[in-house]
Amino acid sequence: MKELSENLKILEFCETHFMHYGFHKTTMDDIAKELRISKKTIYKHFSSKDELVRAVFVRIRNDLSAQIEAIINGSGYTMIKLYKISKLFSNRIAAISNSWLSDLQFYAPDVWREVEDFREKIMQKNMILLVEQGKTEGLIIDYPNTIIMGVLISAIQGVVNPNFVLHNNISLHEAGELTLEIIFSGISTKKGRKVFKQYKSGN
Repeated sequence: MKELSENLKILEFCETHFMHYGFHKTTMDDIAKELRISKKTIYKHFSSKDELVRAVFVRIRNDLSAQIEAIINGSGYTMIKLYKISKLFSNRIAAISNSWLSDLQFYAPDVWREVEDFREKIMQKNMILLVEQGKTEGLIIDYPNTIIMGVLISAIQGVVNPNFVLHNNISLHEAGELTLEIIFSGISTKKGRKVFKQYKSGN
């Protein structure tokens, strides 16, 4: 149990730290100092910083996969499931700094490829399936899936970031909420807007 607790403690700290500051300039000494443990303890669980970086990604991927699966397998309209996954995506983007992304691209290209693979095969694939089902249910307008997904993802990435909120006096949470409301109002049919409004009002 102690080893599991140590492993989790290291991963939880590194996930938060790497998300905010990246990992390239963070040494194992820095991590040990912050956690008040020895480097030997860290190396007992992770043979290198590269292994630790990948373990952080796997932890994030598994958590997101579980949440996406729970949403998809849950009850309710597919359009609302799409909204929930989009909100999950928005919240995750809000928690990630450019430093983490650029460090992955330049210093951990193998992990970056896994990030891209997860984004394309798990997130976008499931979201496109939900868009198709939403069209079948008469809730989403019959526009090309690539356009709907492109607008949705680009809008989230463009608005839910520190630079945008810094210059527009708005919180990341509010930016994400308003962006998704605008997008879903735009891609919904009349019936879809009614369903979305009912969901947002809690009825």
